[in-house]
Amino acid sequence: MTVLVAYASRAGATRGVAERIAGRLRTHGLDVHMDPLLGREEVGRFQGVVLGSPVYSWKWEKEAVDFCHRNAPALAGHPVWTFSVGWLGHGDDGPYDARQLDDIHRLIEVRDHRFFLGALNPTDLPLLQRLTFRMRGGRAGDFRDWAAIDAWGEEIARELAESRSVRSS
Repeated sequence: MTVLVAYASRAGATRGVAERIAGRLRTHGLDVHMDPLLGREEVGRFQGVVLGSPVYSWKWEKEAVDFCHRNAPALAGHPVWTFSVGWLGHGDDGPYDARQLDDIHRLIEVRDHRFFLGALNPTDLPLLQRLTFRMRGGRAGDFRDWAAIDAWGEEIARELAESRSVRSS
């Protein structure tokens, strides 16, 4: 079974999550193709798709949203999972995920969506963003929960294995 793990990433945190998920899927014998959403994917040939994007200003990256619009017809009937990578919201303890996810999930039927905290090195930010981040009390570091990411990758692998066994019986 061939699975596409596609992602948008500015500074590498989302790519790291995508790579970790792909690694978990490979341990289950799945053929995984990684794609940094450069627009060349032929999604119809994959039996499953995992799609991720960082969240900036409460939005998924344009490449990820465009991917969904371009490929919605080809993804119909395919198992699809989505994930976001971002930060906790300001003034509360909850994550601020992309506001347009409902629209994306209306375009593409998604089995599950997860939000994961990201990683940030302030030197990766332009000066104005770095100052804004500090003024809002942002903390730099790597906050990715690898155990949760691994567990989700395992769930996806199990679901794909179950769907494969249902199709072959």
